[in-house]
Amino acid sequence: MIKIDVVCTLFNCGRYIDNLINGIKNQKGVTLGNVVFPITEKGDTSKVKEKISNAGFKWFSVNQSEFSHSLTREKAVLEYCENDIVIMISQDVKFVNDHAFSFLAASIKEDVVYSYGKQVCSAKSIEYYVRKKNYGDKSEIISANDIGRLGLRAFFASDAFCVYHRPTFVELNGYGHVPMMMSEDMFYAKKIIDAGYKKAYVAEAVVEHSHKFTLKQLYRRYYETGKWFAAHPEFNDYKVTDTGLKLAFYVLGQALKHFNIPVLIRWFPDMAARYLGMKKGKKSLKNEKK
Repeated sequence: MIKIDVVCTLFNCGRYIDNLINGIKNQKGVTLGNVVFPITEKGDTSKVKEKISNAGFKWFSVNQSEFSHSLTREKAVLEYCENDIVIMISQDVKFVNDHAFSFLAASIKEDVVYSYGKQVCSAKSIEYYVRKKNYGDKSEIISANDIGRLGLRAFFASDAFCVYHRPTFVELNGYGHVPMMMSEDMFYAKKIIDAGYKKAYVAEAVVEHSHKFTLKQLYRRYYETGKWFAAHPEFNDYKVTDTGLKLAFYVLGQALKHFNIPVLIRWFPDMAARYLGMKKGKKSLKNEKK
């Protein structure tokens, strides 16, 4: 069996930790090595730390003011992991079956050094249709040869449920010690493809992962995404094949097909929050530089 390490960042995770520990322990077809939980300190985390230690897993603390998705995950992989295969998950994923890790881990071979799995949403919300669009039923391997066909989509990735080849991560200096609050997965996907490696999407490896954002939260999320793209102009050289407009009309079409009234009511303000947030976020960084 493949021996793996696991990294899962935690923040206000009290309601998740029991399911996380049980879900990780119940995974079959792999042997667990180091399971590491970086904990961003806020409030009393002693019970969470106790549960992690009792499970035989590891944790380390991160000051809230110093947290970043990239630097925290980078530290976990470089300093706390030892095996060649490192699976990353976010604290709010739910395991659909007990072979998710084994399917994902098996995808790392030859020059495939990063893979991400399928994320589904149980409630038929807008996110349900977005996930259905972004995470198809067919696995694929992406290399530099696919950039012309896929454009920016070639670098799509998700650290909510993914696997890294640790020796390559070390070789490429991780995320380059660049602090990022989001999209470090996309940053790394571009890095490996530029270096001649490949990434994979593994449709057989499935987790449930969903959010319930208010419109304000959704706007803020896309605002930060816009700022990230403005701060990383290296992604501007690639055409956008899956535009936000295409996604919006895909969701609308699916909602009409299923006569999903709650989604139809939410559709316009939801898509407007995404569009305006992204647009304002990109402009905000430009204005800051001025």
